[in-house]
Amino acid sequence: MSPVEVVVRPDGAAEITLTRERALNALSPDLLAGLRAAIDEVSAAGAPAAVVRGRGPALSAGADLPHLLGLLDDPADVRAYIASIGAALDALEAAPFVSLCVVDGYGLAGGCELMLACDLAVVSSSARLGDRHMEYGLLPGAGGSVRLPRALPAALARRLLYTGEIIDGDTAAAWGLVGWSVPPAELDATVEGIVARLVRHSPTALRTMKELEAAGRERTHRAALDHELDVAVQYIAGHADVREGLAAFREKREPRFGTTKEESR
Repeated sequence: MSPVEVVVRPDGAAEITLTRERALNALSPDLLAGLRAAIDEVSAAGAPAAVVRGRGPALSAGADLPHLLGLLDDPADVRAYIASIGAALDALEAAPFVSLCVVDGYGLAGGCELMLACDLAVVSSSARLGDRHMEYGLLPGAGGSVRLPRALPAALARRLLYTGEIIDGDTAAAWGLVGWSVPPAELDATVEGIVARLVRHSPTALRTMKELEAAGRERTHRAALDHELDVAVQYIAGHADVREGLAAFREKREPRFGTTKEESR
């Protein structure tokens, strides 16, 4: 049985749950394979959004240390394993759905890297977040030293990377590391409210917005602006959801976006 559970809900959203609870959802090879398969399954289902969470007290403990300890005598094996973690997180970041990470406990080291690979994050105020690699003589190898400085001001990113400090959910939200921090009792309701907002959007518009945001980070300012214009014009001139959205605005009603992906003109 895969240590990653996938559920596609009646509202069209999906849930991806890491289920190695006894191992704090450490990223073993079989869990990584399950995560890649889950990403493919959710993508194939056309889900506009997916909730990503870990069962138990941790999102993920990061690398599977017993497995890693068995590889230390062979740098090639170490590289292959660490690269497999990075590849899984890269696939999650690049997935055509919006990923919403939920942390109601620990999101440290590799767990923090997993959260950073998601598009959105909502955490409980009591969550414990940070890059803990330095505390154990380790280094991030799945994006922590790259995504953390892109998510935070440089001084705060260096603070977490160099000191191994743990921060709570409220601090993470105040810094801008996560989008929402709420009391633990309100976490599930908050998640459902966010998912409800996401699934009511045009699926194609939501997917294209994700692509635009990623392109904006990767291009120069001028190139990103030109790309946005090109994509917007192509989308507005060729998609049925645009006409439905404008009609709904004019008629003062909620839009009813269909499943049509493209409309020729």
